[in-house]
Amino acid sequence: MSGHLPNDPLCKDFIDQAKKTWERIRYSELTRIAINEEAITSLNLLDLQRKHPFRIRTRTFTRHQEAINGTDWEWWLGSGMNWLGLRVQAKKLKPNVRKYRDIDKTHPVHGRQVDNLINHALNSNPPRVPIYVFYNYWDVNLYNPPWLCESYPIDIPMLGCGISHASFVRNVMNQNSEYLADFAQNMYPWSCLVCCTGYSKNRDPLPHRSRDFIRGALEKSVDTRDDYQNDLRFVTDDVPFYVGKVLSGERFTRSEMKEIPVKRVTIVYEGKSHYYDNK
Repeated sequence: MSGHLPNDPLCKDFIDQAKKTWERIRYSELTRIAINEEAITSLNLLDLQRKHPFRIRTRTFTRHQEAINGTDWEWWLGSGMNWLGLRVQAKKLKPNVRKYRDIDKTHPVHGRQVDNLINHALNSNPPRVPIYVFYNYWDVNLYNPPWLCESYPIDIPMLGCGISHASFVRNVMNQNSEYLADFAQNMYPWSCLVCCTGYSKNRDPLPHRSRDFIRGALEKSVDTRDDYQNDLRFVTDDVPFYVGKVLSGERFTRSEMKEIPVKRVTIVYEGKSHYYDNK
């Protein structure tokens, strides 16, 4: 289904950032200057916040439980009092073999990373949607992926930051595959999270548009379960205490820092927020 927000600069900048990631990995391969997921994530979130200081806020915390909850960072998409939370795991493609090497990580104590991501995301209060963000570059002469986005003509570098539902990713892993060609069967540009209107009404607020995109596009390749069909489980006005504090730029106490389960929290907010309080 087609439909996007052509005049929204946030949409354009998510696309531009994906293309920049594509080029950054390409140049990394040419120069053999290694760049990992952590660095790419930091650069992407830094650039997006610099371009949208009143719409995007990221805060990094020292406490990190990735081995326990399988999460690289947490994303909150907001509008008014409505929010959609996502738990994100990032993986970078190895371009010369077109594989996500070691994607299926297992911790000796805490178990399989993808299982932890899905279970902790769905069982959090409120529940979050578990997704993977893939950082990509490959020789397009050697592999032409399916182009799933119906809002834009084929532009493969938009998949420099691709997204897939974690349950789909787990299904691919269960087939013992690390290959791009298998993951690309249900991979969309990450800009679809903020751009796409094709699965909802154009005037729906950001959390509802994003949730409808996830349900209509990313989840079409996973088993139908109540976990993925009930909007009320995911779009909420009851968010963790740290969401408002990150958005408003407030300081955290040491005890509050210990309660935050992820290393990074990124807020993307549509419209004017009461959290700013004239800051």
